[in-house]
Amino acid sequence: MPEPPPSRLRRLLMEHPRQRDRLAGAVASLLGVGLVALVAFGGLTVWHLIRRGRLIREGLSPPRKVRLPEFETRTNPNPAETKTGTETKTEPNATEPEGGDEQGLRPT
Repeated sequence: MPEPPPSRLRRLLMEHPRQRDRLAGAVASLLGVGLVALVAFGGLTVWHLIRRGRLIREGLSPPRKVRLPEFETRTNPNPAETKTGTETKTEPNATEPEGGDEQGLRPT
């Protein structure tokens, strides 16, 4: 499989090997400038959001006093009943026959 021809940059560096350091410095400077610009943009974005939040908060009326209803805490008298979601599941007891009705009859 033949190798692809060298790129223009590779040819320039092969013709002028002393320019490699200068090119590396230019690339590093460009990356540094891009990073500084990105950090500055992020800082301005955070500053803007904080400022906008303060302005919105200043324009709102003061909070109202709200009384929450009191809830009764109930204890479960039958620990065999467990509540999951909207259903109440009853675990089988030793006093109830499994799979039967009140009379102890099994379904056929």
